[in-house]
Amino acid sequence: MSAVRARDLRAIGFCLITIPMVFVVVDAVLGRLLVSVAVAAAYACFILTRPRMIRVFRRLSGERVERISYYSNE
Repeated sequence: MSAVRARDLRAIGFCLITIPMVFVVVDAVLGRLLVSVAVAAAYACFILTRPRMIRVFRRLSGERVERISYYSNE
């Protein structure tokens, strides 16, 4: 098993910090809990499905990530 890269830790930290921040900001602006939860969940889905985070999750699960797949035109 390989060590966790510093880039991966920063990406995970970014997600762990910004998702609650989005919730707090939306709750402070709108004052509606359900809307805040929905916006934070949508933001989390958007951030966690970005190609960078998918690669991070694959590396953490032990899957080998090939660089060729980054630039595939398929």
